[in-house]
Amino acid sequence: ILEYIKFYITIFLLKKMQPLSEKYRAKNFSDIKGQDAAIKELRKFIQEFPKKKSLILYGTAGTGKTCLAHCLASELGYEIFELNASMLRDRRALDEILKHSLQQSSLYSKGKIILIDEVDGVSGTQDKGGINELAYLIDKSGFPIIITANNIWDKKFSKLRNISHMVKLEELHYSLIFEIVKKIAEKENLRIDENVLKSISIKAKGDVRAAINDLQSLTHETKV
Repeated sequence: ILEYIKFYITIFLLKKMQPLSEKYRAKNFSDIKGQDAAIKELRKFIQEFPKKKSLILYGTAGTGKTCLAHCLASELGYEIFELNASMLRDRRALDEILKHSLQQSSLYSKGKIILIDEVDGVSGTQDKGGINELAYLIDKSGFPIIITANNIWDKKFSKLRNISHMVKLEELHYSLIFEIVKKIAEKENLRIDENVLKSISIKAKGDVRAAINDLQSLTHETKV
């Protein structure tokens, strides 16, 4: 019995320590604010697949690129296989890991989405081979591939741009960010003046994650 008590206490503490940006990450498209056009394009991409085998979500940090990919998988009941851009620095590892995933059917869901996150995190000419390999694997893929980037306009990404459906995410107006942080504050029982929440929302400059992180910094002082 003592072990069970310890286990549940541990789970409780982990939940308490969980960052608010993770705790309140959108689970479905209905949770996402201000990106209706991008959601429409994502659905179109899936409906028309394999007309285009990859889609690039690009825009400034904190606009919900990764979150949108996960919400799409959730809506479809698909498995999501996620790779970070660091994989592109090792062409052999990329080929081994991604190629295996592209060939293997999902065991637990109706389908699969491959997510390559923060592709613009690669730098220098040494990464070009990995990007070329990624373009080659996209061409051979039997599954839709979603790529995220803050800035996709570097010359070395030209091949990816040419073969992908491009979707720009808009910076959220501060009023939408205010709506999000206000709701989180209410759920967390935080007594924070609305003017402070508006200030956080404006300061974020379209970055929802930054606003939620700023809200988190106030939680220790404002819990009821």
